[in-house]
Amino acid sequence: MSIDNRPFALGDHGLPGDVGPRDIRRDFRMVHRGVYAEAASPLTAVETIRAGWLRAGPDSVVAGVSAAVLHGGTFFDHGATVELIRPPTGQGRRFNDVRIHRTEVNPADVVVIDGMPVTSPIRTAFDLGRRTPAWLALAHLDDLTRATDFDHMDLWRFVVAHPAVRNIRQLRGLVPWIDAGAESSGESWTRFLMLDGGLPKPETQVKVYDEAGVIIAKFDLAYRREKIGVEFDGFEYHYSEDQRLSNAARDRQTAALGWHTERRNSVQLSGDPGGFLAQLRGLLDARGRRRGR
Repeated sequence: MSIDNRPFALGDHGLPGDVGPRDIRRDFRMVHRGVYAEAASPLTAVETIRAGWLRAGPDSVVAGVSAAVLHGGTFFDHGATVELIRPPTGQGRRFNDVRIHRTEVNPADVVVIDGMPVTSPIRTAFDLGRRTPAWLALAHLDDLTRATDFDHMDLWRFVVAHPAVRNIRQLRGLVPWIDAGAESSGESWTRFLMLDGGLPKPETQVKVYDEAGVIIAKFDLAYRREKIGVEFDGFEYHYSEDQRLSNAARDRQTAALGWHTERRNSVQLSGDPGGFLAQLRGLLDARGRRRGR
């Protein structure tokens, strides 16, 4: 016997009528107490979230990173932990990789996705933008903006309406830095270091064209006037031999057009963020003077 792999709770109206106790034992596995899925199929992130929500009960609301996943966020490996909000009665607890946050949620801040109540993009951004470390909070905000195109002014109004919550100062500082152009959490981290270090806000995904009008490069971050491009090199993509040769060839092409490229990976940024910022400051100063700024 087989149904689709959407987790189900015993007693769901959607459960086929011919599924009996023997079928449950033979064909399905228990994900949580009273929640089952097909035995042979691994759960996707969305299915993992559904199973946790079914276990917690219908008064729970999907929140945090789990909500970001349901809104279409892509920067993060969701893993097995499901984040939910329930009313502030009783004791918050975590069971079987389901984390319960006990707090109030305004019904106006809840939307329904695939039959599950989920914090709205603005409420999800409000929650994730106050988490630490701050660079990761910015990455969440960038990711949510790419996925949902929520209005940053709506988020700012929400922030103003909730002035006394934990880490609200961090979120206030991050809102002007949100950029939907970030294509990875590493790019968000790099941009955070630059802005937190007092550098001007760079543009994201800046295309460079040759004399014939053909795109030869797209910088993760760039200062167009000074012709400085910044690349975050992820290990899974940029460190094959073929990719290193391709990067070197591209950097020569852009250099011929007057561009300087600064490449960093996560180890380099973690090990010497000050050196990275000092290098950029020097380049901005030298190239700004050269162009009469």
